[in-house]
Amino acid sequence: MAQTRYFEKDSAGVVRFWQIRHVGIRCHMAWGRVGGVSKGLTMTLDDEAHAARHFAKKVSEKLRQGYVEVTPVAEPAKVAADLPLLDVMRAQEEKRYAGAWDFHWSGYEPVPGYAGTYAKFHDFTGGPGPFYDYLVLSEDERRGLEFVVKRPGHDPAVIAAFLDFVRPRLGLVFDGRSHHKVRLPSPIGQFDHVLFCAPSLNHDRYGGRLGKALPVLDCEIADEDTEVLVAARLQGRDAMPSTTWDRKPCPVIDLTFDLRSLGGFAELGGTLSVREKKFKVYPRTTVERVLRLLAEAQPDSWLRIRNYRRDVLTLTPPDLTPETAARVDGFLRGDSAAL
Repeated sequence: MAQTRYFEKDSAGVVRFWQIRHVGIRCHMAWGRVGGVSKGLTMTLDDEAHAARHFAKKVSEKLRQGYVEVTPVAEPAKVAADLPLLDVMRAQEEKRYAGAWDFHWSGYEPVPGYAGTYAKFHDFTGGPGPFYDYLVLSEDERRGLEFVVKRPGHDPAVIAAFLDFVRPRLGLVFDGRSHHKVRLPSPIGQFDHVLFCAPSLNHDRYGGRLGKALPVLDCEIADEDTEVLVAARLQGRDAMPSTTWDRKPCPVIDLTFDLRSLGGFAELGGTLSVREKKFKVYPRTTVERVLRLLAEAQPDSWLRIRNYRRDVLTLTPPDLTPETAARVDGFLRGDSAAL
């Protein structure tokens, strides 16, 4: 059950607010000046108990800072649940700032041959660069999913094959599960699976009416991944570039390690030990760095790497050879011979 707390603090006549909402494994926070522009942040925790503890911790923190809990000013009535998604999107975007709807969403053009499917090209020269934004609506137009493709990897034939597969399966986004990893009958471009993500993995945009889908390689998302791990792979540090459809494979890399050096690791400024007690998501560059440290570590030091199949490769200093890097790459792609 969702729980929301709202607080305000008056500092020399300037009233600031802070709000937190706990839903499942997430805590959504918003803050800013009352009547002004606000900012927000969503934290995805390990489980619901962890999220509840985080919720309580942040509330206590704000109370110590002098914030006072108040009843927020009643918001305008929410957009009726039976209105089309596009109307809901327009209403919420126009509440953000003047011109938000025109900037982000107006200009969508129907995709020929695909009823209820729209696309808009954003010709950004900086930031994310130019990209195509696709919106696929359900038959009643009340829900939908989106996907984004950066222009360098945008291939009309690949997009058409992706839409052919995704549109009949849009309901997977709203069946109560956080995600579905579905194997393709034949590859679409370089990809062999599609990941369907519930609204909770799409920042619960527009009242939970909008999910997303993206093509993936088998090695990029584990079949048994929890919602927390999928969120980490899509939104965490060094996240998989899901909008880059001509990318290199970004396999699952979960690491845990215990490295010790009697003389201290020169690369770490003389630090004697470094460890990660539990498996956590890391980028490939961290694997390379830990392998360098492992080569300098005491013989009983170790590194464990877990791939998308939940196989675990354990390496110690005596295991290292010139072929270790290639062995690790094969293991991450699912080559059992690398174990």
